[in-house]
Amino acid sequence: MKTDEKNKPKMEQNITAREQRTPTPTMRVAARRIAGAASLACFVVILICVLTEHTTGFDDPVRGFFYGLRAEWLTEIAIAITMMADKRIIIGICILLLIIPQTRIRFGVPLSAGALSVTIVNSTIKHLVQRARPDVLHLVTEHGHSFPSGHSITSLFFYGLAIWLVWRHVKNPVVRRVLTILLAIPMLLIGPTRIYLGVHYPTDVLAAWCLAVVAIVLVIEINEAIGKRAATRKLEELDNEQRTEETE
Repeated sequence: MKTDEKNKPKMEQNITAREQRTPTPTMRVAARRIAGAASLACFVVILICVLTEHTTGFDDPVRGFFYGLRAEWLTEIAIAITMMADKRIIIGICILLLIIPQTRIRFGVPLSAGALSVTIVNSTIKHLVQRARPDVLHLVTEHGHSFPSGHSITSLFFYGLAIWLVWRHVKNPVVRRVLTILLAIPMLLIGPTRIYLGVHYPTDVLAAWCLAVVAIVLVIEINEAIGKRAATRKLEELDNEQRTEETE
């Protein structure tokens, strides 16, 4: 008993220290919004540099590095990775998540609606900027304009948002970590493969990533707002039921 009493202040101090290190919901929201605003600002800066043709100082050295890595075996890996952001793959995953009742609302709807919105925004910007693709050997066939990278924005948004949804809804910590690792692979690697394959400039990929972060922040904000409204409605319904029972 005496030993427990001696250790009690230390235990309380450890708990207090952990609580201080754990970000509060308000801190997380603020950090998320700052990240979104910073990403939007970075996109605008990159867009201005592209429109004024001040990107060669960055694009050329980065492209040269990736082109220097080209090898037959690595090209096959790069093509396999980049295919994970192909529209047929993304559409197939969305359909599967929408068909399964357990994943329809929590995963299927936000990922499908978000991916569609991101695609529309990306296509609109491509049409307005009309940047030609790099004048090098393309290791895959691509059509249309270069800025921003469609595969890069889709992969970072889709797989990044999926990671957030996994941590929000999957309770098993082992499954959660495994899914996070699997989803992080295409999220992080597809962008560099677009440079390696010669179909995008590095600034195309960076701009796409910036837009993807903005889109993720917006979807999370909407998702949490809907969740709060649903929770408020449930509380109101419970209050009404209690009042009805008390009246009867």
